[in-house]
Amino acid sequence: MQFPKNHLYLRVSTRLALLILLLWNGISPLSAQVNTVEFGKNRVQYKKFKWQYYQTENFNTYYSQQGEPIAKIVAQLAEKELPEIETFMEYGLQRRANIVMYNSYNDMQQTNIGLSTDIQINGGNTKLVNNKVIVHYNSDHNNLRIQVRQGIAKILLDNILFGDDLGEFAANQALLDLPKWMTDGFVAYAAENWSTQLDDQLKSAMLSGRYRNFYQFAFEQPDLAGHAFWRYIEEIYKKDNTKYFLYLARLYRNLNGASNRIAKKKFKEVLSDFMSYNEDKYYKDIRGRRNNPKGTMSVVEEVNKNLDYYNFTPNPVARSQAYAVVEFKKGLQCVLFYEDYVTKKVLLKNGVRSKTGPALSLTSLEWQRE
Repeated sequence: MQFPKNHLYLRVSTRLALLILLLWNGISPLSAQVNTVEFGKNRVQYKKFKWQYYQTENFNTYYSQQGEPIAKIVAQLAEKELPEIETFMEYGLQRRANIVMYNSYNDMQQTNIGLSTDIQINGGNTKLVNNKVIVHYNSDHNNLRIQVRQGIAKILLDNILFGDDLGEFAANQALLDLPKWMTDGFVAYAAENWSTQLDDQLKSAMLSGRYRNFYQFAFEQPDLAGHAFWRYIEEIYKKDNTKYFLYLARLYRNLNGASNRIAKKKFKEVLSDFMSYNEDKYYKDIRGRRNNPKGTMSVVEEVNKNLDYYNFTPNPVARSQAYAVVEFKKGLQCVLFYEDYVTKKVLLKNGVRSKTGPALSLTSLEWQRE
């Protein structure tokens, strides 16, 4: 059966009209904020948040039920910390930023903010609203301060690298592909230069023997690796070169160009030097420490399967923790050198093995290492 030509035209026109209508509804102006979140990443919200906010010169601080006292503290912290971070980043806040403050970590886990790029469609004009600082209160005011500083540093870094409006942001983000550990590490470095806790974590990582290269380290501990990387750039290539490194990476659109200008070597070589530098530093630190007072350290070692053991008190050198032991075992005399309590080396050996004499006797020696 053949349809008339005008009937076929009607069917095509109807489909075209429906398609146009759907497209029109998709781009119609919306007054509410729309968050573009990838499928499967929406979080379940277990309670309804009633938001209010404080407005200061540079920030809008949003808070929900029972969060007003902490919101006041957050607003004051943000205004206080902003000038220092702007000075460090050499870049100023372009427009008022939004601080979203949650009363607890569990409340923060119910939000979709930050899972992807936040876009607002208002009056037909699409604008990036990524200038958000998301913090939560965990009864630690110093931790709250670090969160605020990191949020401000993140906003300034995004504006420096990618721009402030949507078109510039999308274009620069497509061209400039920096590792996430690097950008997140710079944010953490700008907020808190270094700490004893971070140093202890890096020391454990470097001496664990788990990481053959930096990429393996950054894969398992990206936050620590990124923060330690910028600390390394500061120690080896001066503090001002941390910001200059990012500027050059944005200028050249790659990391090798920035690395060649700052370190005169490829980026992979810089990462390799980072691993070697920190491993050597922490090994030297261990050798230079004296964990036990002289004459009070006790060494116990099993001799055989019959649970025979010896126990003696060595006197290690304060700087190197090295000590020497004279061992007499069934007619054989040996001078053993212990460099790190475990690794031993036979310096001298003489005598003839005999069944007579003690099974084992030890005498600790004073050992001076030049």
